[in-house]
Amino acid sequence: MDESRHKRSSLNYVICFALLSLTLFIQGYRSSNDASNVKYVHVIFMNHLDVGYDGIHSEVGFINNVLNRYFVEYFPRAVNLSQQLRAGEYVENFIYTTHPWLVSLYLDCPTDFRLNNIPLMCPNETEIEYFRAAISRGDITWHAGPMNMQPENMNEILFQMSLNMSFELDKNFNIQRSFPTLSQRDVPGLTQAVIPSLVQRGIAAVSVGVNPGTSPPAVPSLFRWNFEGKEVMATWHPGGYPLGPGPNPARPGGLSTKDCVVLRDFEHALCYAFIQDNGGPPKDVLEILGNYEILRKEFPNAKIKGSTFEAYFAEVDKIRTRLPVVRQEVGDTWIQGIASDPFKMANYRAISGAIQDCVRAGFCEVSDPSIVSAVRMLVKLPEHTWGLPSVQDNVNWSNPQFSVARTGVNYQNCEKAWGEQRDFLWMAMDKLSSVQPLYAMIKQSLSELLPQEPDLSKFQIVNDMSKTFKCEDGMAIGFRKDGSLLSLFDPYNKVEWATGAPLGQFLYVTYNETNFDDMAKQYNYYGGAGYYKQNSTKNAHPESRPWSTVLSKMYQAKNSAAGSCDILLKLVMAEPRSHSWYGAPESVWIRYKSRPEGFDVTVQWVNKTPTRLPESIMYYFSPAPQKGMEWRLSKMGHLVDPGNVILNGSQYVHAVDDGVYYINNIGQGLQLLTQDVPLVSIATRQRPPSPFPVPLKPISQKELTGVAFNLYNNIWDTNYILWYPYHDAMNSSNPGDFKARFKINFYVP
Repeated sequence: MDESRHKRSSLNYVICFALLSLTLFIQGYRSSNDASNVKYVHVIFMNHLDVGYDGIHSEVGFINNVLNRYFVEYFPRAVNLSQQLRAGEYVENFIYTTHPWLVSLYLDCPTDFRLNNIPLMCPNETEIEYFRAAISRGDITWHAGPMNMQPENMNEILFQMSLNMSFELDKNFNIQRSFPTLSQRDVPGLTQAVIPSLVQRGIAAVSVGVNPGTSPPAVPSLFRWNFEGKEVMATWHPGGYPLGPGPNPARPGGLSTKDCVVLRDFEHALCYAFIQDNGGPPKDVLEILGNYEILRKEFPNAKIKGSTFEAYFAEVDKIRTRLPVVRQEVGDTWIQGIASDPFKMANYRAISGAIQDCVRAGFCEVSDPSIVSAVRMLVKLPEHTWGLPSVQDNVNWSNPQFSVARTGVNYQNCEKAWGEQRDFLWMAMDKLSSVQPLYAMIKQSLSELLPQEPDLSKFQIVNDMSKTFKCEDGMAIGFRKDGSLLSLFDPYNKVEWATGAPLGQFLYVTYNETNFDDMAKQYNYYGGAGYYKQNSTKNAHPESRPWSTVLSKMYQAKNSAAGSCDILLKLVMAEPRSHSWYGAPESVWIRYKSRPEGFDVTVQWVNKTPTRLPESIMYYFSPAPQKGMEWRLSKMGHLVDPGNVILNGSQYVHAVDDGVYYINNIGQGLQLLTQDVPLVSIATRQRPPSPFPVPLKPISQKELTGVAFNLYNNIWDTNYILWYPYHDAMNSSNPGDFKARFKINFYVP
């Protein structure tokens, strides 16, 4: 995202207690700004990639405008810069590090790739020949990940297949890498659940550059990251990718020693000549030479060379045992953004989940060319860029004002940008059309996502809505006046999971600027990351509060099997103003259908109002506490402990693949599984569930009281979707409707 935004938002750096804690933490792990012992400086020449957004001044940041800038200008420039240095017999060299997804698309460019009626401008044979030659000379290289991802928004197989892009390119160019490294910029962190896949694929290290407006995770600057007995080397850069190189040695900018990875008693340093959002490689040879001059002043005793991640980590590996070990989850404090487009996420999970199931069942091969092509399209969905910077409007916040302003060009451009992100779903499907039975299975799964009004002819009204229903094997279920669960009896574990705390509660919450002020105090680093809804209080007076629902009608299926339960609830908002002035749905249908060892649940909202005002929709569970049971989150095929997150890591917001578990050490207990909704919000006694990522202080298992599946939120004011629904043509004839499916499992091994 646009880092200049953070400079504009605040002239003074916001230094909070978490930053002080981070500084002390890092100093304790032998990081250093003393360059006197450094003899070798590895310089990574790179720029930040947003596949969309901005950074291509004078053009709107639509995806193909961005890609065309790389294909027509940046890649040829990078090739020429290395050659110019070589021809001029400079001692300085230039190696441009880029992203496998971009390289793959450039070398195997789809000529029919058109988004928002903008064609992708593919290179000709001569340009491809020059580019391939530069790769063969080592002038252009890439890191191990496809691009800048939010990995926990991927299932394990899709993540592993996304890594294949770099390995296939290496194979095609006969490149041998002993220490492949995954680079992630902007996004402040990633889940430890990536580590087993990284180790399995031979990826040795991770390099992260945290957005400057975001409080950075309190990890050492260089460490060993361990999970489930496997580990990678890792380095995090707080306060930028880093920020861009300065103009001269007196003002080094992101090339200062404090922005490089420097350890005491270690001769090798890692520095980044990192150009900002979609800025491309250096403009000319003079800019490269200027970077070298800055580094010569910063490291007067060192040999400075354009280098690669793997060359640096090959040296770090020699002192690996000296590095501190981190065994905590980091997570992603930006992950709440993925709930801003429920339709896109549900369809994405259906497609990626089907591919994973097919591969694991042995019916699909990861090397199938059609599946490889589909994955190249599908991995755009969990990439961190979802749209444009903003609508640039801090006045029209109320729904009446918004409905008029929405016809303006800035609003329309945002909706177009969000729509073209969805297009990658259909491009992936097109690549799979010849892969049977996978394609037919996905088509069926996608059709099941379409929300439909329930067929009430198959149900009978229940007049006594206070009754408790008896189901299979002694299971029981009953409901409160707001539609949440009054009783959920589990005969297998002999537990009544429903207590006075909310269980199965549909929760609609609105926010105002006080919530963002509170977040900024705890979260902002250099300015802010782009969450604030500026002037919304002045212009629309939104309230920060939850809004109650009312159970208006209850139905029971007419033809249920003997002893089974099939209950349908209709909820409405207790205050109609939540629907007219804010974005609450007109009504909500929740269906609980019993089966052995649990219930299948469908939550469907109807006619949600689009609004710019900040809001969230959640489905909340706070089960009765049980001795010996703890919470676990399933991420990328592995169970992660939400009570083991590092300071400034993502304590309260997480993405899950199949769900959440409240279990004992043998797996016995309650399973809350999600099919269509990836985002989970953690609740404690002091903090109800919320999409906000603060506080950043670690929480323990004893403090956790529940989880909420976050069906939707719009707390970001940049990049992600800012209102929903946003595109009347995308979601059948009812764009304001959405359906999500869950499972409540009572599990005994």
